[in-house]
Amino acid sequence: MAILPVGETLPLLVEPHEMTPIESDCREYLVDVSNTFTCLEAYRNEGWQHAHQGTFIRSGVARRLLEVCTSLPFGFDLVIFDGWRSLDLQSELFTAAYGDANLPEGYLAPPSRDVQLPPPHVSGGTVDLTLSFEGNPLALGTSFDSFTHEAHALAFESDDTPVRRLRRLLCSAMWKQDFIVYEGEWWHFEYGTPRWAAIREAPGCYQRANLHDLVSFSPTVVNP
Repeated sequence: MAILPVGETLPLLVEPHEMTPIESDCREYLVDVSNTFTCLEAYRNEGWQHAHQGTFIRSGVARRLLEVCTSLPFGFDLVIFDGWRSLDLQSELFTAAYGDANLPEGYLAPPSRDVQLPPPHVSGGTVDLTLSFEGNPLALGTSFDSFTHEAHALAFESDDTPVRRLRRLLCSAMWKQDFIVYEGEWWHFEYGTPRWAAIREAPGCYQRANLHDLVSFSPTVVNP
């Protein structure tokens, strides 16, 4: 406990009444960050049919994540579960999850083809991640993709525990780079998505990406 900062109280997280349509293509590269961050490729390693090798996010998102890493206390780092998804993978995950009629709405976005209201992961602006300490990934109260109350970002706010301190550490570092966290999943952060645009009251952006657009990430890459 002594090595963990207490952190600031997480604010009340409220979902917007409606998402803000995205009207412009940010024209950022979709980049593979596998050689820059520790990436677990959760869905490919679990054998999902439409999961591709590599971990892809927009280049601007990748740069912000580098800034997050440099801000973390000594010994801590980021570990990425998942980033950009093809629409086929989003559809596969959504269909499997909601084969359970008791699962509440909100855990997975429907596989919409609307380029102005894309699913968060399909936009390239969403990343699922956790902290690591001395190279060991940390489960912050639940495992990844645990569709339970404990997965809610505020679920551990009532008591001073290591989980609360670690979640506050992660959220604080991500917020300083202008990411938002989804209230239902402590691991899910967005930048430039329709949800982000609605919450920030700012224009969003997207990348109309396909596998032919993918390049390896370099901090020196600039927008085309």
